[in-house]
Amino acid sequence: MKNIKFLYAILILATVFIFGCKKKFDLPPAQIQPGNSGSVTIDSLRKKYASYYITFTVSPTKLFRFSDDATLTCTVTADETSGNIYKAVYVQDSTGTMLVKLLNSGGLGVGDLIRINLKNVALNDYGKMVQLDSVDIEKSVTKLSSGHKVTPTKMSFNQMMSIDSWGLKKYQGKLVLLDSVEFSAGVKGKSFADTINKFSLDRILQNSLGQEVVVRSSGYSNFARNKIPCGKGSIIALVGEYNGDVQLTIRDFNEVKIANDNCPILVKGFDDFQTIEHGGWTNYNVTANIDWTIGTYGGRVYGNITSYPSNVACETWLISPPVDISNAPNPKFTFVSAYSFSGLPLQVYVSTDYNSGAPNTATWTLLSPTLSGGSFNWTSSGIVSLTAHKSTNTRVAFKYSTTGSGSTWEVDDIAIFAQ
Repeated sequence: MKNIKFLYAILILATVFIFGCKKKFDLPPAQIQPGNSGSVTIDSLRKKYASYYITFTVSPTKLFRFSDDATLTCTVTADETSGNIYKAVYVQDSTGTMLVKLLNSGGLGVGDLIRINLKNVALNDYGKMVQLDSVDIEKSVTKLSSGHKVTPTKMSFNQMMSIDSWGLKKYQGKLVLLDSVEFSAGVKGKSFADTINKFSLDRILQNSLGQEVVVRSSGYSNFARNKIPCGKGSIIALVGEYNGDVQLTIRDFNEVKIANDNCPILVKGFDDFQTIEHGGWTNYNVTANIDWTIGTYGGRVYGNITSYPSNVACETWLISPPVDISNAPNPKFTFVSAYSFSGLPLQVYVSTDYNSGAPNTATWTLLSPTLSGGSFNWTSSGIVSLTAHKSTNTRVAFKYSTTGSGSTWEVDDIAIFAQ
């Protein structure tokens, strides 16, 4: 009998150990009472952040951490269910929205009304994204009720880029609906993230005006291997900021309402960080040894070429692999470009009889796409028709040349479509 009681006691202890590490809200928890210092709002937290870190009279020498037990009452707008958000939730109240970083995962869901006791909680930022940091869900969070409706706010790209009086993105942490959008041609049909190495990846989302914003997805998300849809539609996402740039986070893949039609026949987006030649592309030096290379800036990966610092006369071609558009109803070609510094313009060609080697072994037709106006401003080429160049061996090419010092040119999202 003693042995049975002993084993029973061990079983109880084991159960407590296994299930005690994750907070459960099945029963009403012991309520964390409103703090003696009263309640605060998200707007007041942003003001406190700004006064401590931005508009200070004395430069802060350490992290701001609450010493009193003031409380924030707010509603969860995004949780960890999809795996795209880890040890964090997004919250809102009547005054604003915010990211809350947690010490441990689990227990909170979209629509939960919660109270956070702020004692010992840090108020800081990551890449200028203001956040409550190191919130202990076990000790500092109380769920008050569940099932509250959370509705995204429809926004334009310009609204989403708005800044506040402190130079921060005004709508950090806000759940927004973006309509009439599509992913850039260079990433259509690719996965949202790297599921092999579990790397997060940036994918460019565009509106009908050609404005762009980064959508960043985790390699641990449950949609990481999903293919990026090729058409247009709407998306619900959370607004983030990373060092001055807006960065969107998808909370649920079911909220990506974009059609999957008209995928490109050929695409070169450079996002895989492979060599310029990856996928059958040719990097050919006619004169000098100035190559097309991979460049990256502000989360964007692209093809890049410059004669600096050698400043030698050169001619270098970046030539696509062959594409069969012989039966395509209305083939077209698109890309985006950016450049800076004075020099000869980039030239874009198409050929139906190039096979390999020097470009002068084939016939090339000069195309007339729209090119960047300078200052490294990314510009869409517009739709370049290839109807007059249908064949089983159609190739496009970018020709860079200088007489000495020249421009720096960048290209991205190169795609050929059947129609």
